[in-house]
Amino acid sequence: MIGSHKDIAQAAIEASFLLRHRSIAGNVAFRREIDHSRRVIAQSRELLKRIRQRQRDDSRAWADDPVPVAVSAFDADILRAVFRDLVSETKVPECQWRDLARSLVHEFTGCDLVETGLIEWIIHR
Repeated sequence: MIGSHKDIAQAAIEASFLLRHRSIAGNVAFRREIDHSRRVIAQSRELLKRIRQRQRDDSRAWADDPVPVAVSAFDADILRAVFRDLVSETKVPECQWRDLARSLVHEFTGCDLVETGLIEWIIHR
């Protein structure tokens, strides 16, 4: 009888050790995923900054003849890819997609007025 109590205590200790080990491993994996998400978001922001700087440099060349900011198909495709990466990495709810896409385009172009067709194309699955 004493041996069975000892076996039960040993099993309880092993079970608590396994739970603690799984908890620590889960925390490490979660932190690793958060760090990865932060790096992806930082890279996306850096890409947008470079694209916006290129756009500004191009618009300065036409400073004598002001032209509305146009988003090329290539730029729109990059914005859509950045949007998809942000949505998948940060798990933004679908109800906030339009605002996120609008802020990305605003950050890229610097214009407050954004074509709704571009926003719809960016958020379209």
